[in-house]
Amino acid sequence: MNDFFAPLYEGWGAFYLENFSDDLYNEQLYIPIGWTLLLTALGLVAVYYYVINHPRFNRWFHWLVYVLVIGAINFAVAYFISYNEISVLYEEDPYSSEYYTFSLVNFLWALAFCLLFSFGIRWWSTNSSTTPIPQ
Repeated sequence: MNDFFAPLYEGWGAFYLENFSDDLYNEQLYIPIGWTLLLTALGLVAVYYYVINHPRFNRWFHWLVYVLVIGAINFAVAYFISYNEISVLYEEDPYSSEYYTFSLVNFLWALAFCLLFSFGIRWWSTNSSTTPIPQ
């Protein structure tokens, strides 16, 4: 699974962060962060369409706020898991901005997967089947 998530997070080379990405790969951190990304995106999007599922919340801006919250959750997960696991490897942590950059990439992937999952599962929602984009 590490080989599945690594190219995704490294943007096939575009987001590769020299030693930081190597540490993430060697410590197998792409796996829990990647699974958290996929499960929170799918699970919370399903909650939006099938549990919240109220006419009051079927506007694109409600969906956008909800997806941004999912992105923020994934940003925090990526930051705290990577920071807690990698900072113990070094006496003086050589990374500072790398944690934020990696977390931002995770945030962007969360938005992308939320959009993808929304198009996949919105059709059976009784009130939000046209959110975020009408048919």
